[in-house]
Amino acid sequence: MSEKKRLLITHVADPDGITPIILAQLVFDNFDKLLLNPPEVDANLRENLDKYDEIHLVDLSMSETLAAEIASNEQLKGKIKLFDHHKSALPLNKYSFATVIDEQNGQKESATSIYYSYLKTISDNKTLHKASTQGLVDQVRIIDTYDFKTENDKTAHNIDDLFSIMGRQNYIDYFFKYLKTHDEFQYSEAELFLIKLEQDKKNNYIEQREGEMLRANLDGYNIGLSYAEKYRSDLGNYLVNKYPDLDFVIIINVAKSISYRGQDKVDLSGLAEKYGGGGHKNASGSPLPPKLLENITKMIFPTIELKENLSKEEIK
Repeated sequence: MSEKKRLLITHVADPDGITPIILAQLVFDNFDKLLLNPPEVDANLRENLDKYDEIHLVDLSMSETLAAEIASNEQLKGKIKLFDHHKSALPLNKYSFATVIDEQNGQKESATSIYYSYLKTISDNKTLHKASTQGLVDQVRIIDTYDFKTENDKTAHNIDDLFSIMGRQNYIDYFFKYLKTHDEFQYSEAELFLIKLEQDKKNNYIEQREGEMLRANLDGYNIGLSYAEKYRSDLGNYLVNKYPDLDFVIIINVAKSISYRGQDKVDLSGLAEKYGGGGHKNASGSPLPPKLLENITKMIFPTIELKENLSKEEIK
């Protein structure tokens, strides 16, 4: 399957966006990858449409405008394959190139699990079909969707912890090798030790952020508001469970994006759309306002004169 020039565009943020890279490496000999946040998708898709024979868009969606343009062009329509699980992307299912599944057969789906199902239909790669690979996919699906049905499912937290410890590239390299050399998915004593250290660090961080949580009213809802750059899903779910009087919680990472976490009281996908984002009923996100960091800096230092950002060449 190496004759086509392929591009995998996936979400930069978490295991559900990064694990598809590992799965693709099992199937395709060569492909390029592009890690993006949701607001960057349309521009990067447009830039690359004519450069590749096939583009897989995973854990991300495009705008309705771009989807309609692609659907009207037979050549483009044939090279795009979209795999997403966010409720806000469900309308894209009307296009032949889109597979968006929020939930099926009583199970919440992640982008990793949807993409995995697709890859199994086109490849007989032995590692792809191993129990260890299915195990990794299950762990990612459960933690990304918080679809905890059994006590054993709670071990899915561990995959998030290892991702935090390893970082993106080490996570990809480690689990690509792991799947090649293991028939079953289970953690070693060394991995469990690292996980325990990460969990202790996470618990301390959540305790600190809890003490700084602000209570507020937004659009008629009683909310909790926290500023945090790490462990946002864990923090959000912890707060909505500990404080049942809150309708939902907003976690703001001033360097990246805004997260919304709830527990069936409000459809957060609709709320996030109002602020330029989307997602699921109980877990959604939206982008930060343009030039937020510059505006914050000017609030702190009113007389400051900001210069242009360094170019990529200067950074190198």
